[in-house]
Amino acid sequence: MLLEFKNFPQEREIIGQMLIAYGEIEWALTVCLQQALNISPSESTRILFRVRGESARIEVADAIARPAFKKIGLGGKWENAIGAARVCKNIRNQYAHCHWRKFDDGVLRFINLDTEVEAAEGSLIVEAIPVKLGLLKRQDQYFKFALDWLYYLEEEYKVRAGRSSSHDLTEPKSIPAPPLYDRPKSVRQSPPDAKSDS
Repeated sequence: MLLEFKNFPQEREIIGQMLIAYGEIEWALTVCLQQALNISPSESTRILFRVRGESARIEVADAIARPAFKKIGLGGKWENAIGAARVCKNIRNQYAHCHWRKFDDGVLRFINLDTEVEAAEGSLIVEAIPVKLGLLKRQDQYFKFALDWLYYLEEEYKVRAGRSSSHDLTEPKSIPAPPLYDRPKSVRQSPPDAKSDS
């Protein structure tokens, strides 16, 4: 299974870690929602996970929690956190909904079929985007940054709302959002005729 990753164990590990970590980001959104509404974890989980789709969950969490975080003086920090969650959602979806290929040049590439199908008319010619380890590491670091923000805000909200006397989390230092992928020369081809050399 996934023979394309045979010679790319680091890439496989990081991509898998991000796919797993995205569920933790959604969970962190539920705990922020719990604090914003002062409700139980069960109630906040039911609110958020009754909504289907990653984008919709983020938008629902933002619509409900933003006014509460703003009211308590954390509006700008909430914007940072929810913005980071949106970036992670885009990264996660890119890798969760793609097809992996390794061509004769030995470079691991992925084809984002969702994007390609939306943009295509007539014959489907897809772009095989090279995977770069350095960028994957930056994306993985950004997932940690997003989680750090959300968990920090949960604890900070409790302190400001008088539900806790203190916490030991620190506000995350800003880091730039990584791109979805680098745009060097890529390979374009028709999927039906594509053959992997792995």
